[in-house]
Amino acid sequence: MSAHADMIVRGPVPPTRPPGELLEFLHRYPAAVQSLTLATRKLIHEELAPCHEHIFNMPRTVVLAYSATAKVIADGVCVVTAWRQHVTLGFSRGVDLADPAGLLQGAGKAMRHVRLQSIEDVGRPEIRALLRQARKNAGITRKRGATPEVVTTVKKKTAAAVFPWPRLRQ
Repeated sequence: MSAHADMIVRGPVPPTRPPGELLEFLHRYPAAVQSLTLATRKLIHEELAPCHEHIFNMPRTVVLAYSATAKVIADGVCVVTAWRQHVTLGFSRGVDLADPAGLLQGAGKAMRHVRLQSIEDVGRPEIRALLRQARKNAGITRKRGATPEVVTTVKKKTAAAVFPWPRLRQ
């Protein structure tokens, strides 16, 4: 039995109402970080859709991963992580993105990230441009006249199955 339960939600991009589980996961963060996470999510939906969104709660952070297909690791485009003081927007293939403003940070083989500290950071045109480049590089296309859809999967922890140890003595 899996230690996670999945919830899958399909829907057109506008409006980008967050699932209740995401709000529950974000509850432990300050209001500013909650708003920043939700604003970043809304921006990503506007720029990446159609896409797949995978939401899960980690011990130290909440993760929102976005991909071109249901394969979040193989086809990952970007990831949002909520921290106590900021939100990080990471790009799986950030090394391939043109960044004339010099926003991308990181020294790994492929991954690059931008640290978002305020709602104004989310509204920067350079962030939107990076998301558009990432969408193009991932091969995500939009059909004219069709409403782009975001498929959201929420990973929720469930109670671990108790191992049926044999009783040795009665």
